[in-house]
Amino acid sequence: MGGIDYTRICFVIMPFGKKTVGDRDVDFNDIYDRIFHPAISAVKLPEGGMLEPRRTDKDFFAGDIKQDMFEYLEYSRFALADISGLNFNVAYELGTRHRARESGTAIFRQTLAPLPFDISSIKAFPYEYQPENNAEQARALITRVLTESLVMNRKDSPVQIALAQQAKSGNLDTVLQEAENCIRNQDWPGAMDVYRKAIAIEPRNPLPRMKLGLLCRDRGIWDEALEQFSAASEAMKTYGEAFREKGVVENKIAQTQKRPLDTDPAPGEPALRRAVELNDKDFDAYASLGGVLKRAKRYADALKCYERSAEVSGGHPYPLLNALSLRAQLNGRVGLSPAEQRALARAERVRETQTKQAPPYDAPWSFFDLAQIRLFRGDVPGFLTAAKAGVDASEHDWQPKTFLDSLRLLLPASKELPGLEQGIAELEKQLA
Repeated sequence: MGGIDYTRICFVIMPFGKKTVGDRDVDFNDIYDRIFHPAISAVKLPEGGMLEPRRTDKDFFAGDIKQDMFEYLEYSRFALADISGLNFNVAYELGTRHRARESGTAIFRQTLAPLPFDISSIKAFPYEYQPENNAEQARALITRVLTESLVMNRKDSPVQIALAQQAKSGNLDTVLQEAENCIRNQDWPGAMDVYRKAIAIEPRNPLPRMKLGLLCRDRGIWDEALEQFSAASEAMKTYGEAFREKGVVENKIAQTQKRPLDTDPAPGEPALRRAVELNDKDFDAYASLGGVLKRAKRYADALKCYERSAEVSGGHPYPLLNALSLRAQLNGRVGLSPAEQRALARAERVRETQTKQAPPYDAPWSFFDLAQIRLFRGDVPGFLTAAKAGVDASEHDWQPKTFLDSLRLLLPASKELPGLEQGIAELEKQLA
């Protein structure tokens, strides 16, 4: 292995040169030199010394660069993957790394870059590289994630986790592959039936239960979703994602049954608190807990959760917008800071790009977020247009009603937000 001490190496999996991400051209060589290299170099190893960044085009070996790449993927202590732009080579190398190592891999993406379905359940940390204050935050985020990952040494490879579960429970490869083929063909009922078959073969395997639960959740089949998430969290008591989804569905069932949401604890709250306890960097869990507490009218506690989610996610639009709504409800004003105005401008670019994809990414929420961002930025026609598009893109009545509830929280600050009352009135008319 050429005398390289791979126990000190962080191999960077990323595009080279200039590539298109969203609606802009990105110089990935500059990102490596200015963001990744210094951030990785600042990581202290648990046993002493510092982590060393490597990228194959930066190492001038006499041998075959492909051989060097495979050795880095196989042996490096850590690997950082940037999936921005959905580059084929990056996806190939990331898959190779996940097959090779059960831990020591972290995924990052620029906030303009959506996740493909195949890895949408895998944690990918969002970052921005410009202007310089964003670059500074990105370096700090990368250093913190790598440092904590090295100390915790948790399994982060979905390939290794799945294979370990199958090794314990018998070979489910054929059945699970059949389900994945159904998903790629968008045969959702077929995929659900196959996952039910897998569960019948091995009830204690949390993987097919989690997959089935997500398919049920996305189609509003709440009771079966809850059954699967509960069983997955029971089978693997450290499965933070299962606890997160369990809490979300418990709260959704309480809503559909019109049960009280302002109990203590609120429906779904214990499972979501367990999720953030298991993974303090799961911004989805913090945002979901914020939603539960908001519906329980514990606005101050909800605001803290949304602020933590926005911090961990690097300014994701969903927790940011909810934090601003709750601030308006609690303080009677929004009072955007310059930093928040810049964050909203970035979020507007992200959500607008996602709504223009075919089909729109994360609909209807991308439309609703875009509408609220435009409301905060004083674009009344843009607010009304995006809100209507969100209603049209909704598959369930509860989706636009959730957005309408968020807008009503802003009413104490309506003087700052021209168009708010008009938008609420039009949505109420559409949903009547």
